[in-house]
Amino acid sequence: MNNLKTGDFYFGISDDKVYICFFEKGENKYKQEVNFKIPDTLNNNLNFKIILNLLKKNIRRIEKNLGLFLNSGNISIQSNTYQSIIFSIKNIFDEKILNKKDITDIIQTGIHEIQNNEKNIFIVHIIINKYVIDDTVYKFYPNDLKFKKIILEMEFICLDKNLIDKVKNLFSECKIQINKIVSYEYAKKFLTNDEDDTMCVSANKVLNGVNQSEVYLVESSPEKPSLFNIIFNFFN
Repeated sequence: MNNLKTGDFYFGISDDKVYICFFEKGENKYKQEVNFKIPDTLNNNLNFKIILNLLKKNIRRIEKNLGLFLNSGNISIQSNTYQSIIFSIKNIFDEKILNKKDITDIIQTGIHEIQNNEKNIFIVHIIINKYVIDDTVYKFYPNDLKFKKIILEMEFICLDKNLIDKVKNLFSECKIQINKIVSYEYAKKFLTNDEDDTMCVSANKVLNGVNQSEVYLVESSPEKPSLFNIIFNFFN
């Protein structure tokens, strides 16, 4: 049975352990979990095949436990390569009504700025910290507002590109589609009283829209992975 209709798989990956969790649709606690230790560390390129075999073995294990076929999932990564980059971009227009395309264009400019200047990092999350519109500060998107000047303060949560490439290669070898990648260091900020040894509970919260200021990136074309569609997480 395909898992898409019944729930979602999450993988929690640290330098020495991997967790696989299954969440039923609409649930914030996982129904099933398996895990395994990574020999040495994830960063050791010599143990790629060992990690791959362990990953395949435990995927089969959770599939058997659930009676589901695991063909896609979300990944939460705990890594000391985590970094937060904050900067602002200003645009000036003739007076007009603010729309999401204006915001999208500014975010795309920010993405290109990061990609052009930081070749070794991968953007995992984008958060709009504030909108400064004609010198008035807004925490959330002010819909249909007349304006001339806008400053967007953005925060880019990034991880090491080599690490992301290694994780992608592991899952490609397992023929598993990666839906979203989450930084655990970012996601754990949204935990309340929940413990999250698996790194999956907080990722589930993030991907279910816990941060209204986050925007989500979707690659617009596999042939052009630097181009993105931007999905806003506004709840007005």
